[in-house]
Amino acid sequence: MLAGVLQRTGLAFPRGVLGEETARIARVLNGDDVGADLDGMVTAAAAALWPEMQPSTLAALRRHAGQPAGADGESLRRVMAWAEDPDAEGNPLARALCVRAAQELAGAHARAARTLEQAERTVARGDSMAAMAAANAMGAVVVELLDLDPEDFADEIYAYVERDESPEAMDTLARSTGDEETRAWARRALAGITGAGAPSTAAAVAALADGPPPADPAGDAVWVPTLLVLVQQAFERALTSGE
Repeated sequence: MLAGVLQRTGLAFPRGVLGEETARIARVLNGDDVGADLDGMVTAAAAALWPEMQPSTLAALRRHAGQPAGADGESLRRVMAWAEDPDAEGNPLARALCVRAAQELAGAHARAARTLEQAERTVARGDSMAAMAAANAMGAVVVELLDLDPEDFADEIYAYVERDESPEAMDTLARSTGDEETRAWARRALAGITGAGAPSTAAAVAALADGPPPADPAGDAVWVPTLLVLVQQAFERALTSGE
């Protein structure tokens, strides 16, 4: 019943609000921390997230409640009652959304690990291509972990392309998109990745992401590679759609 409503409504906690409590669940789902108290972790995650997310979750469900519900009407009404409850303790909806967020984050971490592994052979050589391979891998990992979408930067990317993708245009793109909060978030996300199958790449990424974001986004060794990946994704989508 609850799973059907979540699928129909698309309810989910945005990646940006997830904290360490959800990240711990994701690590358990990926096979780390065997024997951990998963139920207790879900309770902790719900307690941390629900006070902030309950109002927007309720608003989203109310929008869906105004649409034809068919056979799901009774299920939606039951889930609505949970959404109206500000108390996270024992709240099936709050707990389910935490688990769903952790599952999505676990998948992102697994895909990030594969990205590091794919770059490992080149990075491990330590030649002139190694730094570029590490930067490309890092950009792809940031896009994955932060759940970034080129559509979110469509106007800025278009302006970059219109200026022939020059270095000056990249500086403008970085400065128009790279707010300090997002760039700090990228570094926190990178700090949580593991490189068991790609020690050279993980070490190179850690070195590139070390320290706080620089004041100028155009000189940010994390954000600029991330933008290059987003630009490439935008090109690929345009080619696929025939635009």
